[in-house]
Amino acid sequence: MDYSPKLKKAMAEIKAITTKYDIAAFVLLNDGDGFSEYSNIVEPSYSCVQMVERVGFRVRLKQAEVGKEKAKLLANKSYNMINHFAHLLMKHAILYMDADAMLRKHWNITEGTGRDTSARDQQQ
Repeated sequence: MDYSPKLKKAMAEIKAITTKYDIAAFVLLNDGDGFSEYSNIVEPSYSCVQMVERVGFRVRLKQAEVGKEKAKLLANKSYNMINHFAHLLMKHAILYMDADAMLRKHWNITEGTGRDTSARDQQQ
């Protein structure tokens, strides 16, 4: 098995919560056995952003379809979401990269055999 069933189950529950509360999230889970599960949840009702696996973000916003005021609101909320995620993920990525380098050096550790997966990985 090339993924952690425990992480798949936990991620499904987290996605249900984001749907229930209509919120966006970047979620990263780890089981301690070498597997991680991640999800870019960027499609709440206030977003015009969609994550396309292995491609990146796609933005779809047509003023003619939603009206000028709603288009402006969706654009502002989508930008705010991406802006917050970008800055916070970058800030924390640096902390994790520093910790990774320090632990490798001091403990002489190499990576395990597990891998990171997203829900879409198993669908393809």
